[in-house]
Amino acid sequence: MKTINGIKGIIRYSLYDSNGNLKQKGESKNIVTTQGNTYYVDRLASVGGGTAKIFVLGTGNAAVGSTDTWVSGYYANNGTALGTGGAVTVGQNSGTSNSLQYIGTFGAGYGTVADPITRVGLTNTDASADGNGTTTGTSTYFIAHGTISPSVNKGATDTLVVTWDHLFEGS
Repeated sequence: MKTINGIKGIIRYSLYDSNGNLKQKGESKNIVTTQGNTYYVDRLASVGGGTAKIFVLGTGNAAVGSTDTWVSGYYANNGTALGTGGAVTVGQNSGTSNSLQYIGTFGAGYGTVADPITRVGLTNTDASADGNGTTTGTSTYFIAHGTISPSVNKGATDTLVVTWDHLFEGS
């Protein structure tokens, strides 16, 4: 199976207070996982796999790597999926023709945890009861794992918006 080379991920985030005032923002890079490469090939070929729809947050400090299968420091009730406590949209980045852009919104009371948020993952599967994804590598994938740096302390009334671009730079 051939993998896609040259995908570069960029994570940008903005944290807003309950009045909509910007409290914090940042930008960092990510690693597209081995399963993520397979996912893109799979999606581009229109064969198998569900649509990437979930961002999961973590508080872990483990280094991100291409063989990761779930987000570091996962905690319960943090994924944004359509129709739940947040929203994830995906489409072509209007400013860059070779960029696929995911935008995840963690609204007030959702994705809140006492520890600083340091990691974000992109997947097409919900977390299992043990807090790990049930990715199979054939139809469900942990697509990318990135850092939130500097870390974010999201209060219960804050809204966190994560914008993640995957740039196709050729092979």
